[in-house]
Amino acid sequence: MKPRLAGSILLLNLLLLSCSNQPEGDPPREPVFDIAGMSAADRIEIQNQEESTLIDVQSPTGIGSARFELEEGDMPARLVVRLHLGGLEDFRISSSSGETTIAASFSTSEVFNRYNQRIILSGREFPITPLNPLWLEMRVVSEEAARSVPLKEGYFEITLPAKFLEEAGGSFEMRWIDFYR
Repeated sequence: MKPRLAGSILLLNLLLLSCSNQPEGDPPREPVFDIAGMSAADRIEIQNQEESTLIDVQSPTGIGSARFELEEGDMPARLVVRLHLGGLEDFRISSSSGETTIAASFSTSEVFNRYNQRIILSGREFPITPLNPLWLEMRVVSEEAARSVPLKEGYFEITLPAKFLEEAGGSFEMRWIDFYR
């Protein structure tokens, strides 16, 4: 191989290698939320992790709400809520416009030990299934063998759907009730 051709191939390979390591666009900026409307007894912590944001809710009364306003950064691609409650009779997440509200509950009876989800449009509720892009991924996280409700330890983990985060823009509201009193 001629020296000139070998040098050109080496230069081309170095150029291609350097281009492949360049990030596409700017990386997402870490979100910073202002939290309002919550009870003084409730404690809400936000942790930004590599590819997601975690909202950890401690609610001693079991009934509460909070509004989240994105002050700076970008809305996370994945947002996970941990509710440290004994049960989950009602959970609602609403976009800032109020156009999209998703409601969910966890049945505590032995026969119906499952999640029910609905979307609320113009004041009317409609059931949704896992095929709906607004379906909430929900699970009980506990080290208790039976994982029975009411939980003595552990929490309900809810991953908000990407479609909801897109529609919410920069703000949303959450409401929760552990058990109706």
